[in-house]
Amino acid sequence: MSINASVLRYYEDIAGDYNDRFNNPRINFMRSVEKMVLLDSLQPGMILDIGCGTGEQSLFLAKKGYRVLGIDISKEMIKKASNRIKEAGIENNLSLILASAEALPFRDKSFDGLISIFGVFNHIPRANCAFRETHRVLKKGGRAVFTVVNRWNLTWWINALIRCKGKWLLSSLKSKEYTVNGLWTYYFSKNELKNMLGRMGFKVKIGCMLLLIYPFNTKDLLFYENLFIRFEDRVRWSKPFNSLGYYLIARLEKQQ
Repeated sequence: MSINASVLRYYEDIAGDYNDRFNNPRINFMRSVEKMVLLDSLQPGMILDIGCGTGEQSLFLAKKGYRVLGIDISKEMIKKASNRIKEAGIENNLSLILASAEALPFRDKSFDGLISIFGVFNHIPRANCAFRETHRVLKKGGRAVFTVVNRWNLTWWINALIRCKGKWLLSSLKSKEYTVNGLWTYYFSKNELKNMLGRMGFKVKIGCMLLLIYPFNTKDLLFYENLFIRFEDRVRWSKPFNSLGYYLIARLEKQQ
């Protein structure tokens, strides 16, 4: 099975319980950061949401008055998102289609803004090609927001050191890609992401999310985690912290 086929199968399989699976206080905090950055970054107009999944960010922007087109490779995800759109009664502001980020079915300079949230580009084998496609369909001066899992996120490395996972550390230094539970993943570093997007003609600013918090703990936030959140809000865009979060968040503006 090809990587693209295995990624598609993974998301088709989890679509049914996707919203429940990724719903806990830590991810909810991250969602609040994402939404704040989206509103701060995007200008009014037509927004493309790549890898829209069940429609979390598409619905949020449509309710705020943006016109949104969401795309995803998974039919099951699109179905879930469609049901949510009907329940919200915002069909006039939000449309969905089945499409791949590696070959966007749109004309050049079609969109005023573009988003891709929750590590979509970590699971695209030809990410370079997909990023070039985003540049192609975005208007000059248009803005974009991406989030990707960070290769050098602090919580992973601290956890590995505490648990003496020497082999894992060595393999992580050698490789940027893994397959876990059937899902192929490529991990970006801040510098790699910034340099690649800069060469394509984007002005790039990168910050961190979940700097000292592991996202997949479902318990209530602990006292010290609330302190970590306050600290993160202060240093999100500052060196060296902006290169160490579990997720990197990139704010882009198309320069050429």
